[in-house]
Amino acid sequence: MRAAIIETAAALMYQRGVRATSLNDILEATGSGKSQLYHYFAGRSELLAAVVEYQLQDILGDQASYELDTWKGLRAWLDSLVARQQEQGFSGCPLGSLVAELLTEDDRLRDTVAAAFARWESALQLALERMRETGRLGRSAQHAALARNLLAAIQGGYLLSSVHQDAHPMREALDAAYEQLRAAR
Repeated sequence: MRAAIIETAAALMYQRGVRATSLNDILEATGSGKSQLYHYFAGRSELLAAVVEYQLQDILGDQASYELDTWKGLRAWLDSLVARQQEQGFSGCPLGSLVAELLTEDDRLRDTVAAAFARWESALQLALERMRETGRLGRSAQHAALARNLLAAIQGGYLLSSVHQDAHPMREALDAAYEQLRAAR
């Protein structure tokens, strides 16, 4: 039931937003009661932290299905992000869409979101470090800065494609990030 509550909360918050999703909405959608919710979560903040972790794990799981330490794998992953954004109606990044609302909730949630993005950036950094070790990136390539720039392009691409309801801004941002990486060969 805990997993169902988190998954449902994540889906509703992604569709509607954090503030527009009440605990009652989540309980109704899962068919559970408040006692079950409070059995698993001390309060709303704890549930929100679990939603952030859920969204991050989903992103990292998807990312792990691509060989990001190869040019072909990296390109395929970036293309899949654009395709998914388009398929989901330009609704934005499942994790990034939570950020604006959660950064103002409380300090603990701000730290939770910051840690989630740090873990995502670290996973990208590791893939780029492996590219450097295998000679796909030059020895002087700054894999930490490149990972941060890639993540910024992803988030900016999600945002601009959502605003314009068009995949082109995201495609352009990710193409530019990819070319920056290729230039570091």
